[in-house]
Amino acid sequence: SGKLSDSLLNYETVKYFNNELHEGKTYGTTLRKYQSSALQAQSSLALLNFGQSAIFTVGLTTIMYLTAKDLMAGNASVGDLVLVNGLLFQLSVPLNFIGSVYREVQQSFVDMEAMFGLRDTKPAIVDSPNASKY
Repeated sequence: SGKLSDSLLNYETVKYFNNELHEGKTYGTTLRKYQSSALQAQSSLALLNFGQSAIFTVGLTTIMYLTAKDLMAGNASVGDLVLVNGLLFQLSVPLNFIGSVYREVQQSFVDMEAMFGLRDTKPAIVDSPNASKY
């Protein structure tokens, strides 16, 4: 987005030096890199969600089979079957959410680090100590 805003804010300068083609190519390259990175992040998230869903499905199928087996043997009631099913679904809901929260927290840390880096940057041009305050 920095490349786009630079190009738009400096439109007159780009036009004056007849540099539209170069700016267009630079923006296109940057946009392709961003799209590639976004696609890679989305693909890895989809793979993670698929893996979690597969593990959960295998676990739910196994535990439901074992509970149904106990139900047929008379060691469990229908309420136990419903309890096991409900409990596992309640445990699975946060799993899909945890990956998204982790990613957002990581991005927040990266943004905070960049912000603190900007804050600690010393300006190249400073006011003289005798400058009048506005």
